[in-house]
This record gives sequence, C-alpha cells and structure tokens, in this order.
Amino acid sequence: MEKSKDQRARTWTFVVYPESAPENWRDILSDYHIPWVESPLHDKDLNPDGEVKKAHWHIILFFDGKKSFEQVQEITDALNAPIPQKTANAKGLVRYLIHMDNPEKYQYKRDEIVCHCGADIEEYFALSSSSRRAVLREMMEFILDSRIESFASFLRYCLSTGQDEWFDIAANNNTLVIKAAIDSIYQENHPKEEKKNYLANNVAKAKAMAEKGISQRKIADTLGVSKTTVVKYLRK
Repeated sequence: MEKSKDQRARTWTFVVYPESAPENWRDILSDYHIPWVESPLHDKDLNPDGEVKKAHWHIILFFDGKKSFEQVQEITDALNAPIPQKTANAKGLVRYLIHMDNPEKYQYKRDEIVCHCGADIEEYFALSSSSRRAVLREMMEFILDSRIESFASFLRYCLSTGQDEWFDIAANNNTLVIKAAIDSIYQENHPKEEKKNYLANNVAKAKAMAEKGISQRKIADTLGVSKTTVVKYLRK
C-alpha cells in the first residue's frame, strides 16, 4: 500500500479581509501564541483585467511543529478568513508580502510588515554574496552617475525612496568603499585650488565692501556667509 503524503506543515498562510474579519482579529490571532506575520494592507493589487482587487492582508503562521489543515482551519474560521494554505518556501512567502521579487506588481513597503508574538523574518531578506555584489554594483553606478557628494544625502535618498537593500548595505556593509567613492566625487567637484580661490575672492570682496562702509551684516548677506565668518575675513 502506498504511503500517504504528509499534508502537515510548519508554515501556513491565509488572507484576512477587513470587511469580514472581527474588529479585534489581531488580538484573537495573538491569543494562540503562535509567531505570525502581517503584511501591509494590499489595497493596490490588480486583477488581470486591471480592476483593483479586494483589500486584504496576507498572514503567515510559523509553528514549532507540523500542523494539519484541520488544526490551522480552526484559526482561520475564528477570523472569518478563507481556508489556509501550507507552504514549503517561507522565504519566498515572506518576500511576497511586499511583492519584493515581483516587480510587475505594486511594491509595498518593507517597514509596514508587522511581526507578532516573537516572529522574526530578517533572515528572509538577507542577500546572498553574489546578490550583495550585484546590488553594491548598482549602488556604485548610481552614486557615480548622480555625482553624489554626501554620504548622508545618499542614506537620505535610500530612506525616502524605500531602497531598503541599499540602505542595509550602505549602513552595515561596504561603508568604507561607498564613502571613498563619494569623497572622490566631492574632491573632483571641489578641487582644493578652487577652494583657495573661492576663499581668497571672498576675503577680497569682504574687505572691499568694508572699505566702502558697508556693514558686516550686509557683507555677510551678500556673500552668503555668517557674520562671524565675515569678521574672520576682515582679520586676514
């Protein structure tokens, strides 16, 4: 007799619809004390015909041991949710919460994923060595093409545009090489000789205006520097 296939799994997923779930559905789910993850609200997904799909959350349950369909369905029934589905690819499922590997779909924000009851999903977003090198290459091309002059400006760009992988690599890995590239661009755009000439020109302008009786405040406003800097110019 052929041995039946094990239909149990440690990781299960299902969706929750706002209009059908109990108002306190998160509390109900957390009361099971199972690590679980909640996606951002998917309210911009499209059907093949372009119609917007009904808003929903994707939920992932991480059990310590294998659970049957019937055991998990008890949970989904309590939430008025559709039947659960088991999964053998937790990494792909976690990344699907924001459509990370599906660029043709709407890209939700990673920081809107919510972990409950001790769930930890950071490992699923970790890049392989080859992927990390490819992303670093993309970053360096962007920095060089865009003539980025400030490391802080680059980090601000990563945060404001949701470039989480870029931010992680820039903040935690390869920081020195990225800073070196940005610094070299700055040096190319602001040669030392140009800086010296700029300073000398400002000093000369400040002294010329001072000789005409123009106030230090007016000189500062004209040159776009502080009054303290003007005082230093006039002492040279």
